[in-house]
Amino acid sequence: MALQLTGAARAIADDVRRAADQLSESAPERARADALLAEAGRRLASGLQGTVRCAQGRARPVLALYELLDRLAETDVATPRTAGEVASTPLR
Repeated sequence: MALQLTGAARAIADDVRRAADQLSESAPERARADALLAEAGRRLASGLQGTVRCAQGRARPVLALYELLDRLAETDVATPRTAGEVASTPLR
């Protein structure tokens, strides 16, 4: 379970980073994102253990990252691309 949560947290962190990168350097949401990404990185860097406590420690950043991603989406920063937009994007 902890391994799955780690993978989920890293995937969500990538989405948060992309959304935050679209903000200006002085935006408060960007500062929040940077702080939360740093904290999530510290939590995810600790070793995995087969305990409930470890799984809870991995679940906390997942929840916090999703909440931040929702807030960023409300500011129209993190609008996901549709399947049609992805399909029409040329490969390099």
